[in-house]
Amino acid sequence: MAANPADVAWVASLEKPDFPVRLDAAVVRYLTYYRDNPRGRSMLAGWVKRSGRYGAAIRKVLRERHLPEDLLWLALVESGFDPTIHSHAGAAGLWQFVPSTARVYGLSVTRRVDERLDPERATHAAARHLEDLFTRFGSWELAFAAYNMGYGGVLSAIRKYNTNDYWELRRLEAGLPYETALYVPKIASIAIATRNCKVFGCEGVELDDPEPFGDGTVDALSVAPGVSLLEVADAIGVRAEILDALNPHVLGTRLPPIEAGATARHAWTVYVPKGKARLARNLVPKEAPPRHLGTYRVRWGEPTEHVAARFGTSSGVLERLNDLDPGESVRAGTTLFVPAGVKPRSDAEAAADVAGGHGLGRSGKPLVVTPTQTYFYPDRRRMFYQPVLGDTLDDVAEACGVAAGDLRRWNHLDARAALQEGMTLQVFLPASARTHDVLLVNAAQLEPIQVASSTFHSHFVGQLGRERLEVTTLAGDTWTSLANRHGMSVGMLERINHRSRKSKLAPGEKVVVYARKAAPPAHAPTPRPTAPPDDDPYADDADEPTAPSTAREASEPDDHDS
Repeated sequence: MAANPADVAWVASLEKPDFPVRLDAAVVRYLTYYRDNPRGRSMLAGWVKRSGRYGAAIRKVLRERHLPEDLLWLALVESGFDPTIHSHAGAAGLWQFVPSTARVYGLSVTRRVDERLDPERATHAAARHLEDLFTRFGSWELAFAAYNMGYGGVLSAIRKYNTNDYWELRRLEAGLPYETALYVPKIASIAIATRNCKVFGCEGVELDDPEPFGDGTVDALSVAPGVSLLEVADAIGVRAEILDALNPHVLGTRLPPIEAGATARHAWTVYVPKGKARLARNLVPKEAPPRHLGTYRVRWGEPTEHVAARFGTSSGVLERLNDLDPGESVRAGTTLFVPAGVKPRSDAEAAADVAGGHGLGRSGKPLVVTPTQTYFYPDRRRMFYQPVLGDTLDDVAEACGVAAGDLRRWNHLDARAALQEGMTLQVFLPASARTHDVLLVNAAQLEPIQVASSTFHSHFVGQLGRERLEVTTLAGDTWTSLANRHGMSVGMLERINHRSRKSKLAPGEKVVVYARKAAPPAHAPTPRPTAPPDDDPYADDADEPTAPSTAREASEPDDHDS
């Protein structure tokens, strides 16, 4: 809605920004607040002061791309000119990019580097993004709205209400999100007010000192994947803390390795104090990883422990090399640093790690448990896959080239439930399957045992120093007497036989017990027992299970749009 002519008479004489502005009532309300309200005048003065940090550098980038220089106030509204800020919605940096949009415009967002926090690269990306939005929508109001709510959201609103007028969309019921309805007039009003500081009381405000971005105080240095900031600091003779402060976008201890794909980065940008780049160029690698490091691309189903074992190192070393948290799982396709010059062990040598921790069978091969249903396909290979944290049924099926429904059926899985580490899935691979990026173990390298079979019971009950027996009850037997006779708890008898301890036992009934094995003869060597797990349910004296124990972001300018 247009403002009342009487209300905007004083606005007409103001210098306007270098992008078109409509003097809508919402814009005039903001301008009135910044002129007449002491808090509004103070806020505006604070923003002008803060603009000294990046204003000149941002204007330079916008000018080089032939864009309106007053677009810099969008960065103020987004982040308050704080390049390290993160929002609850996952946006970050001076221009508050979300990861997906950042990657579209060439910014890397990984666990090691987040270039949204690099003011220079983020500003170049934001300029390209705004240019694309303006090209698509043809008005800066719609471009600003799309920056805030997303390209698709604006397009949907235009189609729904059949108008491409931002101010009309703003007026219509449910036309735009409330935040977007405030966002555009806020940018427009700040752009007007800052060009008329005498009117709005911010004349003579002392600007903050410029931050090191486009001001000649730093050099941009191209360094190779895998180089650490500490190595750069040592090479140029400055303290590591100085480089940390200049490079907030470097999140880990070293820069990432070269990732696979067409967009692979073969060098990274690091900022160093002015005049140090020439020295660093002679001492810091620019094209190859450090000699003591190699790289390895993680396959589907490959835990970090397996990668460490293949390269003759420990999980701890691998975690330190890659800034991983202890026990952290790494998704397939991630490139990790590994010790250089080590010949990887074969998957066959690591087969025991894939067996789910069940130990070795009678054949000496690792055991793997399979469902009772048997499957056979003459034109397929039977292989085994161990999920890692984060794997889904659909992901694994796609990686192996099989249908998710088949994978579920072959392993008796609930499609709604999550796959867990320690499981081992059987997969029947078609001849055409390409699985070079999947860690699979051939069935011939394992000893499958069907769940609940005699072999299954013999192995798992035997691990506990017990044997599975089917006993016939005698007159007078009770659940308590049976439990005492075989060294068990009544609760475990209930669990095994799916019977309540309150039920009566008749003479001649068959009851399954897990009895303690008799001690070997005194003259025979005593076999070394396998230690039962800490949570051995059969050795638990308690009859009942115990109950489990229980135990902004961007300092956004205040809104004043009644």
